[in-house]
Amino acid sequence: MKNMDSKSKRLATLIQELRGSQSQRQFAKRLGVSPSSVNFWESRIAWPETENLEKLAALKGWTLSHLQTYLVEGELPSEDPLEQVLKTVRSLPLEALAKVATVAVETLAARSTASTQTSAKPIYETADSKAS
Repeated sequence: MKNMDSKSKRLATLIQELRGSQSQRQFAKRLGVSPSSVNFWESRIAWPETENLEKLAALKGWTLSHLQTYLVEGELPSEDPLEQVLKTVRSLPLEALAKVATVAVETLAARSTASTQTSAKPIYETADSKAS
């Protein structure tokens, strides 16, 4: 029961945050639900259907999975920044993906060249290098 209490409290707070200065009626219209639904969710009397949870998640810029994690745990799962970049790259259109690939190859080549130049050390010292 306590878990459901904290979930419904987080949901109510999230809805109020998403609603901002909009009335419940305006927010309900935006979601395509009745004003009484928004009222019940905020008052913790009722729980939204999955379809409406998806709409709320989208308004927040989250997936349904992220929203559910937030409601249960109170925080979002931390995602590795590299995974975020890879997820974005995977969703790019072909032209943008080609540009990313080109930049990645150029960056890798530049770093590889710079790394080779800075890590190359003479195997032996010459008389000239000892004098300096």
